[in-house]
Amino acid sequence: MTEKIKVAVELPRQFVPLVGVREDALPTEIEKLLALELVRRGALTYTKAAELIGMSQAEFIAYLGAHQVSIFRLAPDELRSEVEA
Repeated sequence: MTEKIKVAVELPRQFVPLVGVREDALPTEIEKLLALELVRRGALTYTKAAELIGMSQAEFIAYLGAHQVSIFRLAPDELRSEVEA
């Protein structure tokens, strides 16, 4: 089980409808969004991020896709080489 810390964050109430979840679901959504951002930055793999937040890899891949974050980390020239091969 992953050790967790509790963080208190004050957010403008106007964020709630923009995030698209109920107010009581915000902590979980913020955790998922942070994991997503760490994957996007390359700080975590999607497999490790999914494990840390308690989601299956398939669920987290779908979540990433819904937010236009790819699990593939290829530079444009690497991608071009893969396509041409």
